[in-house]
Amino acid sequence: MLQQDYFIRIIREFFAALARALEKNEVKAQSEAVHELYQQYLGSYEFYQNATLEEAMDRIRLLYPKEQQIQRMEMLAELYYAEADLRPQPIGETLLARALPLFEYVDLHSGIFSILRTQKIDAIRRRINAASAPEDH
Repeated sequence: MLQQDYFIRIIREFFAALARALEKNEVKAQSEAVHELYQQYLGSYEFYQNATLEEAMDRIRLLYPKEQQIQRMEMLAELYYAEADLRPQPIGETLLARALPLFEYVDLHSGIFSILRTQKIDAIRRRINAASAPEDH
């Protein structure tokens, strides 16, 4: 029970730290803070930027106990989602394309309904569809 309470506190701290990171005034400062969150809560920023989605999920499955894996995947999805707005295109769209299946996986397997997660899934789908829609001339 103490381990579960401790991990719940880690999740709360993560979301508070992410909110603080995104409140910074400069994109560079936001980006640096997000990079630190990868390192602090998941591991190597470079790994998660270069890994396929399956490799990233496998790493989480390998590193964390089963009862933490869904929440760690959601942390990764949140980081990809947040970073997508900080990066130029097409990198931002690539990060959204990574976040979407993670959010969907978490939504399917967490057993916890989240309206915010559902809204993010819908927003990502709209952005991806808008980016892939042909332009009218």
